[in-house]
Amino acid sequence: MPIDREFQDERDIPEPFKIKNWKDYFKFLIGPGIIALGLGLGTGELVSTPFLIVGYGPLLLWVALVSIILQTSTAITASKYTILTGEPFQIGLNRLGNKKAWTVVWIILGTISALFPYYPALLGLTFVALTINTVPIFPDNQTLYIIMTFIALAITIIPLLLGKKVIRTLGMMFFIIHFCIIIPLFAILTLLIVPFDIIIEVFLGFFAVGTLPSDANFLALGAVAGFAGLAASAGMSISMYYRDTGWGMAKLLGHIPGAIGGEKSQFQVKGFNPKVDAANMKKAKIWFKYIKIELIGLFFFGSIITMLFPVALNYYLVDSSAATENTFGFTAVLANNLANYIPFGWLLILLMLAAVFFADGSGVIDGIMRQFANILWNAFPSLNKRFKGDVRPVYYGILSFFIIIWILMVIFGPAPVEMVLYAGSLANIGGVIFAFGLIFVHFYILPREYRFSILEIIIVLISIVFYGFFLIAAFLF
Repeated sequence: MPIDREFQDERDIPEPFKIKNWKDYFKFLIGPGIIALGLGLGTGELVSTPFLIVGYGPLLLWVALVSIILQTSTAITASKYTILTGEPFQIGLNRLGNKKAWTVVWIILGTISALFPYYPALLGLTFVALTINTVPIFPDNQTLYIIMTFIALAITIIPLLLGKKVIRTLGMMFFIIHFCIIIPLFAILTLLIVPFDIIIEVFLGFFAVGTLPSDANFLALGAVAGFAGLAASAGMSISMYYRDTGWGMAKLLGHIPGAIGGEKSQFQVKGFNPKVDAANMKKAKIWFKYIKIELIGLFFFGSIITMLFPVALNYYLVDSSAATENTFGFTAVLANNLANYIPFGWLLILLMLAAVFFADGSGVIDGIMRQFANILWNAFPSLNKRFKGDVRPVYYGILSFFIIIWILMVIFGPAPVEMVLYAGSLANIGGVIFAFGLIFVHFYILPREYRFSILEIIIVLISIVFYGFFLIAAFLF
């Protein structure tokens, strides 16, 4: 297998930033960790996992916990590569074998993951519920759903056009919407309404490892495995965010600016080989420490908390029939039932869902476009020359192409919840490929002194088995 070990040149790892005051702590917080946590409070926590638990009980939550543990660990491992080279991990994978062949693979996988516009669809369905003031029903509300989803799609794309750095815009949006508003509201509602013994029952479900009832919905289980936390291949996206945030060697490679208000940045894909000496290894360890603090502190524990409260609320308030009799309007059932406990419960939940689906939709779409931009920029060096180092024509050109696909999918595709279940189960493909890639990059690309630990490699091997099983089970059982 041909290996591309050619970097721009060998460089010192940039000095880690220092945290001296509250402003530095705030800047540290508004980064990849908060984006990953924000994206996590979405399809996994508000759709696929509640859908599964409402139908089969909380003992299946262990699937979510294992997935979040694996995602956190492999994301830390992949982000180390970005700190050391400046490249998102996906580019490291492209160094293994034929670059053009990898380009085809990533385009196929990226298209599969981008095929279902589930966040705009969920947002559009929420708009329908707000408009008709009741739970939407198929096919009665299908036409209104299509119209509202087109509006939702337009609204979702707006944040990707603004700001000096797309990554900065997303980070601030997630901090305000999720961290300051949505997560506290779900916690308060759950603690006020759900009996404590029910909360404990749901929490203990995280530790019922291995429980798999024979009649379980394996498509939903696959979606929980693929979408709990962030996604099965979370490290791929998170390493891209560290790259664009400018951590470690990525500081030398530029970023993706917003279409409006963004200053042109020389966007480079090929990174640098880190010098191996005591000073650089010390700097690398500091950068690695920052990654662990952010991803374990924010992403891992935050993902458990953000899943516990919405799932407990759904488990207590939503009857199991909601997962079978009206999957089209499933996400609005919680709001409908909460109205029996709080006078403004209907409006409150729908507005909370709208905020999450809007913010997460922007983040997911940005991640997909960012992935395609990195792929094409790396595979076709002529693009750099043609656009004079400005990646925006590629990023926004791909976005325009997918908008056409999403419009067709909204008109002719499955209902929003079904989109989530299919997309979540298919996300396990990326988890398996990502895990295999970590093994090969460890042995073939990184200098020996900077390679991953034995524990990290063991966790990667577990990831291959875990995501591989739920990928196969989702479509065979």
